Amino acid sequence: MGIVFVTLLGLAAGQLAGAPESVPRFADRLDPAALDAVIAQLRAAAAQSPIDAEPRLQLARAESFWADLHAEAAAPTQELIGHLSAGVEAAREALKLVSPGYAAAVRESRPLPEALQAIEPSGAAALYWIAADQHQLAAQRGLAALLLESDDLRRLFARVIQLAPETFHGGAYLHEAELALAVPAGYAASLETATGELIQAARFGAGWLCVDLVWAERWAVKAQDYGLFKRKLDRVLETRSDVDPDLIPENELAKRKAKVLQASSQVLFTRAAIQRGETPAAGKHPR
Repeated sequence: MGIVFVTLLGLAAGQLAGAPESVPRFADRLDPAALDAVIAQLRAAAAQSPIDAEPRLQLARAESFWADLHAEAAAPTQELIGHLSAGVEAAREALKLVSPGYAAAVRESRPLPEALQAIEPSGAAALYWIAADQHQLAAQRGLAALLLESDDLRRLFARVIQLAPETFHGGAYLHEAELALAVPAGYAASLETATGELIQAARFGAGWLCVDLVWAERWAVKAQDYGLFKRKLDRVLETRSDVDPDLIPENELAKRKAKVLQASSQVLFTRAAIQRGETPAAGKHPR
């Protein structure tokens, strides 16, 4: 990545704040108990290091993953919201530390949407995690809340792309695609917009299986393209999770979701769409 999102996420969490090496590693984050331990350690590290942005960036990512991991287990909405809110706050604190322009805007009491152009490239990762966690927050509050916030969220992700499009595996493009696809069915323009964003997301995040998952779960279902749905899910399930070492747990989670989607195809697609998708030409979609 051009603005490299320097992380310690692959290191032992015990290396933070001088904790013992027995503390679980963030790499073990598919284990809820291990993830909880690391989140607690990151919060302590942030509290002990008031001028260090790194533990705050890690915490924002960890809280985002906590929500992804527990959403499939139907965790209480308020608990999910609590973790995501903590992630947003951690990323905001990090942004003040790494972006002098944003720090000045805060001192002038300017809200984030008015301060976007003041943020330097050094703030791209922090801005990304603010937007990513805020996107998940809006989605937790329902479609109406997501649609109300979508324009503001798009502006945040657009600024990340302006500053450093490769930030967190091109994640800003993936979020923009999901926001476009959140528009109710019947809006063909949203499919066209999302197509371009997903192509860019795949370019910067070639090892992130969530890109193919969004193609299947969101784009293909909305377009009722059963052939594409099958092809993208097959790719998720057949690709090794360690294709990108930074994303192994995220990719494992994508595989879990892909299996659930496969089992739900009869509900997600009309009978006619399934019949079209099962023809010999199905799955030859150019994407």
